[in-house]
Amino acid sequence: MKNFPTRLDEPYELTIDEVVQEKLKLLDLQDGDTLIDLGCGDARNLIAATKFADIRCVGYEVLPKALEAAKRNIEEANLTDRIEIIAEDFLNADISKATALILYLTRNSLGQLSLKLENELPSGARVVTHDFDIPAWEADKVIQFKSKEAFWFTFYVYCVK
Repeated sequence: MKNFPTRLDEPYELTIDEVVQEKLKLLDLQDGDTLIDLGCGDARNLIAATKFADIRCVGYEVLPKALEAAKRNIEEANLTDRIEIIAEDFLNADISKATALILYLTRNSLGQLSLKLENELPSGARVVTHDFDIPAWEADKVIQFKSKEAFWFTFYVYCVK
């Protein structure tokens, strides 16, 4: 279930836990936040996020195997009251209530999402991506991160003005 393309030619790749933790730290999650993950895969980002603050999480996913894994993982973590998974294309996602957004999408998909994010995210919403920046957006922070396995990642952190 690792590294195969979706119907949007997005790779389905499980983000390593160390990277997930760093991205969540960069979002500075606070009690009451709503975190959305577009293309949430097995929900690992959302499950990990609940340990940072008392937040509501929403994930969008279309791959059947990923949806099954997400639902199973959320149930096993006893987080069905805090995490909702929606079987819908992320291009149709309702992001209007997001205070934080975590993404791992290619630059092509981020380009398709760019205007949607700009028009629908509320002022003050924080966004973090890794490896790919959002076209036509200027990151507030660009951070180079070296994992324990000596792989380099680039994090892009944005705050909607």
